Amino acid sequence: MKSYLRLAEVIVILSILISGFVLFAYERKNNDPDYQKNWVAFYFTDSNLPGNGAALENHLGIDTQFTFCLVPDNNDLMEPTDLSCSLETAQQSVTKNVTAGKSEQWSYSLPEKKGKYWIVTEYKDKDSVLKTKDLSFEIN
Repeated sequence: MKSYLRLAEVIVILSILISGFVLFAYERKNNDPDYQKNWVAFYFTDSNLPGNGAALENHLGIDTQFTFCLVPDNNDLMEPTDLSCSLETAQQSVTKNVTAGKSEQWSYSLPEKKGKYWIVTEYKDKDSVLKTKDLSFEIN
């Protein structure tokens, strides 16, 4: 009888250790921002000072060409879906190739004219679909 209890204890302990190892490995893989992911992070380097530039993190899994531009908002009527670096009003445009899993910063000159501005980035995802990301700030 004691040998069955001892065997049951060993089985329970091994089951706990194996399941813990499997869960640890699974969570480690899921928390890797580049494991089977297809996303881009685009943000101000300093949210309190948008003039310090914007940063982008490439988690698409492939080296990608990004185009950054500064677009003035005409009478605050623009919607983010209308934004593009090919607009006639786009200013300070630059194209950069960003390696997969790496980040890139873009520093731009703040315009002298007051008003609302959009910082736009355009890129093609893994399926070659044109995507845009945007940020906005206002100069008073």
